[in-house]
Amino acid sequence: MVRQDSRGFIPVRRFIAFGIAIFLVFSTLTVRLYDLEILRGDYYHVLSEQNRIVRLPVPAERGGIVDRTGYVLARNIPGFAISVIPVDLPRTREEELSQRLGSLLTLPSDSVDETIRAQRIRNPYEPVRISKTPVPREIALAVTERAELFPGVRVDPESIRFYVDGTLYAPVMGYTGPITEQEFEKLKQSGYLGNDDIGRTGIESIYEQYLRGTYGWREIERDAALREIKTLALQRATVGDTVSLTIDDRLQKLLDAELRKGVDDDKFTQAVGVAMNPQNGEILAMVSIPGYDNNMFARGITTAELAALNGDDRHPLVNKAIGDRYPAGSTFKMVTGLSALSEGTATRETVVNVSASSFSVSGTTFYDWRQHGSLDFVHGFAHSSDIYFYTLAGGTQFAPNVHGVGPDAIAKYARMLGFGSPTGIDLPNEDGGIMPDPQWKLATFDEPWTIGNTYQEAIGQGFVAVTPLQLLNAYAAVANGGTLWQPHLLKQVTDAAGKNVPIPEWTSQKLAMTQDNLRLIRESARRVVTIGHAYMPNLKIPIAGKTGTAEFGASTGKDSAGRNKLGFHNWFVSFVPQADNTDPTAQIAMVIFTYDSSKSLCELCLNPAVGMTQRILERYLGANK
Repeated sequence: MVRQDSRGFIPVRRFIAFGIAIFLVFSTLTVRLYDLEILRGDYYHVLSEQNRIVRLPVPAERGGIVDRTGYVLARNIPGFAISVIPVDLPRTREEELSQRLGSLLTLPSDSVDETIRAQRIRNPYEPVRISKTPVPREIALAVTERAELFPGVRVDPESIRFYVDGTLYAPVMGYTGPITEQEFEKLKQSGYLGNDDIGRTGIESIYEQYLRGTYGWREIERDAALREIKTLALQRATVGDTVSLTIDDRLQKLLDAELRKGVDDDKFTQAVGVAMNPQNGEILAMVSIPGYDNNMFARGITTAELAALNGDDRHPLVNKAIGDRYPAGSTFKMVTGLSALSEGTATRETVVNVSASSFSVSGTTFYDWRQHGSLDFVHGFAHSSDIYFYTLAGGTQFAPNVHGVGPDAIAKYARMLGFGSPTGIDLPNEDGGIMPDPQWKLATFDEPWTIGNTYQEAIGQGFVAVTPLQLLNAYAAVANGGTLWQPHLLKQVTDAAGKNVPIPEWTSQKLAMTQDNLRLIRESARRVVTIGHAYMPNLKIPIAGKTGTAEFGASTGKDSAGRNKLGFHNWFVSFVPQADNTDPTAQIAMVIFTYDSSKSLCELCLNPAVGMTQRILERYLGANK
């Protein structure tokens, strides 16, 4: 028997195995194709369409800000965004371009390079923004006119926020700036995008909800490389609302010019001025010097510029009208007087015989600026006698029958007038000041209250600390007959169609004080100007008010700007009745505060704020009438 070689069957087995493998592969492909085309066809069709047709956001213009007359304070001007499309940038020129753009945009070149490289991995066909903020026309032209030096660079139009009088209004207006990653995580649900600007402080921040526009969208078709082919549909963006402020630009400029001249002449190193309508709480002007130019932040502030602002010990980034607290000085005598009148420990006829210019209690000497003789309430206020108000507050040897009203009552009426807590103005970062009493001192210093504390409180020194706006608001309440308004800057909001948008209602509260007592304070404040401490010769309008001077330190040394540090604060808070009477009809009240005032001026009792107030109000009201 002949045995056959079994190797002849090997090709057959291999063929069968190969056939089975082919069958399985095609079966798998068929099942997969069935899944893709039949079972999940609609799903993948949608994905394909989403890659081919996309909806892109159309940025919205930010709304403008105007004063009460319509004068434009903040608007948008044309600017440009600088982007790079990595696919159009040869890799061999990437480092060169990064250095050139970094130099042009004042950005680290390695940061620019890192941004481009990351986008090349993510999607090289899509532009990535390099400029953090809009750039001006000059930079855009530098790129477009030398395109050969900027391969792959794209220049797109966009808006730059512009402040018409930057330095004049920066403490009030604030500024806008790029949204941070942390903020974006919170705000993206509200429709914000990662490269948006938002209000960072001031009016820009408080009224972001009105100023921010509504994004539109643009539906486009893209090719397989994700490059745009054409626009399929367009929904235009809606510009933000226009915010109208209560500010009167004319008064703002008058106030700023007077205060700035005093700083330039080295009469004082810092100054604040605020004006308001006592009848409704509208802020008519608010100046804080030194300030800053908020256009620096809008265009992108440099490290050197920010360091200079932070290095100035006068704190130009702080709105001193609301953000810093100071001793009130003799302006606080209005509070002490109202407290004594309201509690019945003093009347118009209360007489104190100021027979000396000083006296001592428990080893401490308390001074007056002169020996006045006998003073009733009106003349004690008009001549700003410290001893008169020491007596009303705590009692003294100069009027044995007058029992001081005490620190608790003074604190009670001071808080009623708004001291010790924020006024609620529509600006961020408002300080509440300090209104001390015995409980406060015990809790703060673990020390008992002394008669010396009462005397210091009576004349607005010691622990008493107020903001200029608090002081103005309290005097405005006296001027209008006893209503403490919530100060505010917002007057009106209108949308793109010119229709009014609902705004907050401003609060007010009536003071628990009699009209007779408020009228007596108004009369006394008028006598300050006609016979007293703020005598104004040849006055053309009936101004009333109260001066204040507070010494806070040695009159030596210089500040970071090279100006003499002089050690005195000066106040003058005023209001203007409709006529030369005590009716509660004043339409304007104003406070001027100067910081580090000339020692020689203070020793001569020449408060620089008094003359400035007269010049400002006569020019402003003279023209208005």
